[in-house]
Amino acid sequence: MSYDLSAFKVLIKKIFPPKKCVFTLDTTGNGKADSVQIRALNVIIPFVVPENIEIGDFNIKTFDMNDIDISNYAKIYLDNELLNFSKDNVNLDTIQERIMIYHGGELFTLNNILEGKFSGRTIALGDKVSIILKLDESSLTKLIKGKHTFKIESDLFNGIEINFELDKNNMNLRFDPNNT
Repeated sequence: MSYDLSAFKVLIKKIFPPKKCVFTLDTTGNGKADSVQIRALNVIIPFVVPENIEIGDFNIKTFDMNDIDISNYAKIYLDNELLNFSKDNVNLDTIQERIMIYHGGELFTLNNILEGKFSGRTIALGDKVSIILKLDESSLTKLIKGKHTFKIESDLFNGIEINFELDKNNMNLRFDPNNT
């Protein structure tokens, strides 16, 4: 079953405000960006993260990290360029170490989420949830000053687009876990 989310374009723009949703970050303190932060703002209603997340054939409780192939679930584009997240191109150990979620100043690794440590949390109205992705240098060079678009295509939902703009206010910022 596919969900058409095109009617939610305005809502997506409020959840991901273009100049306040994507940042390049320096998480090591060496003065160079090494990560990207994608921040979502809860503008809908307070909710509790469910214990079991099921979307189509995806179920977090039966999810096998050793058999992950993101390209089977979705195609992700940056500025109309397909990003390769196939199993052959992505190192599973790297994914586990490079994906972090912050909520309320607390860090959750991908393993924490799979273990259920993120479930049960209340995401209040106005709360921010940030995904921090450590990227290689070649990926970061694509995130230059100007307007950009992340687009996600999947059998589960049609074309989510997150438009964002990078400028001196959201590029190469020193990482602050209290401001996630």
